[in-house]
Amino acid sequence: MVGVSTDPQETSDRFRASLDLPYPVVGDPHATLGRVYRVTWPLIKRFQRVTYLIARNRTVRLAFHDELHFAAHAEQACAAVAGGALAEA
Repeated sequence: MVGVSTDPQETSDRFRASLDLPYPVVGDPHATLGRVYRVTWPLIKRFQRVTYLIARNRTVRLAFHDELHFAAHAEQACAAVAGGALAEA
């Protein structure tokens, strides 16, 4: 699991530490990854809230988008894993 933010790396590091997250949070202030995954809002350099579940073979097994229900991202990803989304990969 990796989080990506448009914040600078230093800010992302502080955010990760403040929540004691067990995964890295990558700072992407130039929105390079956001453009690759097409999740950057058109008029501002901010990311949409999207969760991808990507298998070891680099296939996207889940793409979940929801701007308001933050907990739903973890719920959807966990349900996909529990349902075997990575089993065939």
